[in-house]
Amino acid sequence: MTRRRKAFRRGRVSAIVASALTALVLLGMAAGAPAQVRSVKATTVTVDTLPIANGLPLDLGIKHGFFAKQGITINKVTLQSGNDIVLALKGKHGDIGYIGWVPAFIARTQRIAITAVTQSEVEGTSAADNWQNILVKGSSSIRTPADLAGKSIAVNALKGVGEVVIKAALQKKGVNPNSIHLVALPFPSMRAALRNGQVDAIWTPEPFLSQALQQDGARSVMAPGPVLGKFWPNGGYVARSDWRKDNPALYEKFRKAIGQSLTYANTHPNEIRALLPASSQNIRLPVWSPTIDRAKLKKLAEYAKQYGVINALPNFSQLIPRNITGGKTLQAGVDGKSIRVLLDGKTLKALPEGQYTFVVTDRSSKQSFQLRGPGGVKRTTSVAGKGRVTWTLSLGPGTYTYKSGAKKSKLKGTFKVT
Repeated sequence: MTRRRKAFRRGRVSAIVASALTALVLLGMAAGAPAQVRSVKATTVTVDTLPIANGLPLDLGIKHGFFAKQGITINKVTLQSGNDIVLALKGKHGDIGYIGWVPAFIARTQRIAITAVTQSEVEGTSAADNWQNILVKGSSSIRTPADLAGKSIAVNALKGVGEVVIKAALQKKGVNPNSIHLVALPFPSMRAALRNGQVDAIWTPEPFLSQALQQDGARSVMAPGPVLGKFWPNGGYVARSDWRKDNPALYEKFRKAIGQSLTYANTHPNEIRALLPASSQNIRLPVWSPTIDRAKLKKLAEYAKQYGVINALPNFSQLIPRNITGGKTLQAGVDGKSIRVLLDGKTLKALPEGQYTFVVTDRSSKQSFQLRGPGGVKRTTSVAGKGRVTWTLSLGPGTYTYKSGAKKSKLKGTFKVT
């Protein structure tokens, strides 16, 4: 076996997403329901995906006819890891695949020709709202990221995304990334390993994160993704490059339909939860966003190379064409005293024209968040309600105003799009 082949195998291309909800496979997740809208001349597209909650927007898109409206019938093939999906695409046993970005980098550097279609989901903004964190026992002396130096941390695979984001986040926090000891364990085994002292900490996603916090009394010490950046990119849909070249119109139609599906999933989280087993319906869901932040993906690739997961940077012009990038995920919110729109944690002043995802957190039952702007942009949360909503919008040139809809409120701000 060649060195590159070995590197590909040990890369565990499913590192970010492939095992996140492994238990759900045994519990039986709902498959995509038949499309409600029939197309006269439908073309079948085979999509290789994973049995995890992050991939469920595809099922909603099938159910609500977003693909049928584009003349597409989805042949959904569920595989158990991102590694399986990349190899399936290599063998032409699929047209589109849902994988993590690090697996996509590994595949591309191993000369497996894939091209991005769209982003799928991103991480949160802190340990409080993120869905994959580093946890320790409630009684642990580990209180801060600095306390992780010299400790053992369970990850689902060595030389995978867990290793990349953990080491990069520790380095950003001023901790020697080589001081930790990583232990490879399957996600379902991590809680027991933490409880019995086999490891000092675990890096785990949902549903295991909520189970550990709620049932085991575990504590979050660090959320590596949010340390690296707000709404850090996680997974996406990629196509075989030869398939895209032979089917350019079909590629664009799939892009449109999966984008609608991701946007719909954000605004209808209860429909996502309904597809999960009852015991896992209260987990933290990711933010789904079809917009690809090229700068963040390039940084993620640099981290992957720095920590030895890939030997060279992937060709970004081939993996992620510029015509499908440019968007970003924005953090917006309102409470009783302030209103804000943030980009990477800083107050937003200006943006280039394009598509953006707004994650709006309304923490006040007396205020609301309203967004108004050119092209008929008009969105609002409820004055009386609280919670999180997500809007994916195409913004054209002009000045956009955000304010509270409460009477006599002076909470207000603006940003420009050029």
